[in-house]
Amino acid sequence: MTEPSPSEFQELVKGFFEQIPFNQQIGLEMRDLDLEALTLSAGFELSPQLIGNVWKNILHGGVIATALDTVGGLTAMVAAYQHLGDVHWKEKVDRLLKLGTVDMRVDYLKPGRGEHFLCHGSILRTGNKLVVTRMELSNDKDELIATGTATYLY
Repeated sequence: MTEPSPSEFQELVKGFFEQIPFNQQIGLEMRDLDLEALTLSAGFELSPQLIGNVWKNILHGGVIATALDTVGGLTAMVAAYQHLGDVHWKEKVDRLLKLGTVDMRVDYLKPGRGEHFLCHGSILRTGNKLVVTRMELSNDKDELIATGTATYLY
């Protein structure tokens, strides 16, 4: 198997993202992937099964953390892929399939009110085995709901 072109790689990442059952469960959809800036964004709509506070119609904190972790993890995967550089394609895939969250911190800044939510991830640092990401979740009024920082091992 030959290494994909940047546009083919972008499609592979999107396909991988869409195959994750939990992303489908919460309606998380990849919106943008910038391979040069190493940023990724994904969004979802508020639905009844995502509400944590039924009296105030507020998004569940676990959904917020999941969205942050998913976007951070996929952003880390892209950064790790690029960091591996000239390593053979098969070895890259083997390493990336092992990617997992080592540590994550979530700061809940405001109640999760809104109809639409957008999560954005960027890279803070990429090393030989670890990637550190920064994530933000905003609502449809562009209010910052939560931030996260996570470390991923690959």
